[in-house]
Parts: sequence; C-alpha cells; structure tokens
Amino acid sequence: MCFALALVATLLGATEGLTLGDKLVEPIILALVLGILARRFLLLPGSIEKGAQFSATWLLEVSVFLLGASVDFAQVLSAGTSLSILITVTVLLSVSLTWLMGCLFGLHPKLAILVAVGNSICGNSAIAAVAPSIEASKEDVAAAISVTAIWGLIQVLLLPLLVPGLALTHYQYGVVAGLSVYAVPQAIAAGFAVSALSGQVATLVKLVRILFIGPFVLVLGLAYRRSISAKQPGHVHLVPWFVAGFLLLAALRSIGVIGLDWADASKDISTFLFVVSLAGLGLNVNLSYFRVVGLPLVTTVVLSILFLLSVAIAGTFLLGLT
Repeated sequence: MCFALALVATLLGATEGLTLGDKLVEPIILALVLGILARRFLLLPGSIEKGAQFSATWLLEVSVFLLGASVDFAQVLSAGTSLSILITVTVLLSVSLTWLMGCLFGLHPKLAILVAVGNSICGNSAIAAVAPSIEASKEDVAAAISVTAIWGLIQVLLLPLLVPGLALTHYQYGVVAGLSVYAVPQAIAAGFAVSALSGQVATLVKLVRILFIGPFVLVLGLAYRRSISAKQPGHVHLVPWFVAGFLLLAALRSIGVIGLDWADASKDISTFLFVVSLAGLGLNVNLSYFRVVGLPLVTTVVLSILFLLSVAIAGTFLLGLT
C-alpha cells in the first residue's frame, strides 16, 4: 500500500514537472497527503497498520542512512568564507530561535525541533531525517511537514518581489532565496524565477544548508538519548545506527571513495524511500491532532520564515555579498 501510494505521488510529481516546468509540491508531500486521505476516506483493512508502521520507521531510518552518500563536505568551501559564515550563523540562529518560539507558543518540544530544522535547514528532508533520532510522533512529523510546505509555496510566489522592493542584485537575491526558502525544489524555483544567476546562487546556498542535516541529526539524537539515560539509569546511551551510517557514508563521499554515480544512485533510492515512508506516516496520522497545534504551529512557522528573511537580507548587505 505504501509503495503504491509512493508511486502515485512520484507520477504526480513528474506530471507536475512536465506541465508546470518544476515540482512546486514535492512527491514526499503528495505521499503524505495521499496517505492521510486514504486513511480518512477508504475502508482499509487493519492488516495494513503493521506495514505502514514499518515504512514510517525502519524505511525512514534507511533513507537517512543512504542520504549520507550524497553529502560532500567540500561544498562548504566552494561557497566562500563570507557566504559560509552567513549560512552557518543563519542556520544556527534560526534553529535556536524557532525552537524557542515554538516552545513558548505551546508546541511540544519535539514538534518545535522538527519545525526548527525544517525551516532552517532543508524542509521535508531535515524533518524526516531528525524525526527518528528524537523518536518524534507521526502526528508531529506530518504537522511539521504539511504546514512548512504550505508556507514554503507562498514564499516561492512572493519572494521575487524583494528584487525591486529592496533593489537587490540578482546575486544577492539568490543568496536570500537560498537562505530562506525551506526546501530544495522551492529554493531553485524561487531563484530561477528571477534569473539564471539567481537560480545558480540559490541552489549552491541551499545545498550548503543541507550539509547541516548530519551534525543536527547526531547532536539531537545524542541529546535525546542522554535525556533518556538520565531518566532511566539503566538505559544504554548509543548513537543510532542510521546516524553513524549517514556520517560514515558522508565521509567516504567527501574523500572520494564513493563516486558521483554511486552518490546519485544512493540519493535517488533515499528520496524514493522517503516518499514511501511518508505514505506510511500518512496512513497512521490522526487528523484531530492538527486542530490542537494549528494556530501555534502556523505562528511559529511564519515568524521563523520572517526571521530567516531578515537575517539573510541584513547579512547579505552587511557582508557586502555582491
């Protein structure tokens, strides 16, 4: 069932790309929505629950593991010193402030973490990668992905207005788009909507942001397990297997042991398994949870986006990025 929903979502994404020229709504989001709708409107047998849970947990961990093979740490150096500093400071400040805002507005700390890494690093991929490390609930993952996705699309439509509004150069706009838009396809779409240069810069900046997934998965996973160890003295404190595997594959890719062809293949498999796992997640989601977190979640996401935009614009001018 999960693979079938993933295939439908992938085909819808491909159709969207052919008709609109780009995938504004990623298959991972489409799969989540299809899973939620299937649970809501179809008479599904109880026997699918075990498979849906397997997809939403184990396949998600495998996806994170395989994603490591596509991460090349050398990309950080290619961005230049000033730009690398701006990206690092923006990500760290945004994650910290978004998490704090979410907690203040009444979100569960795990949901606040998912929103923080989703907005600040790489949207759906960051949320899906961090979720198993902190053992976030399926409702938290679905809520974080769906709300950030909606506001990410709004960003794509409105962001080009900053060029005439703030007299940004195409290079500067590419930096702002790459720093503030939540997911890779949306960042690319927002960049190329202005010019080829803006699109290229936005893509580079967004790819560098993605490199923060690994460190945050490791740090948050360790922090969560340390907290569990404190509450349960007999609990063994270990790094999750998929986090260790992610870092190992990333290191092998960075030193050239894993070639580009294998890296691309691993990323493609990881991407599709993410889609399958989100379909399983959707089949397990209780929609009533969205009514509980609705307004606090939307408020947190919107304020986080505004903060990212402010830091990106101010940093671009202060560092003289031209």
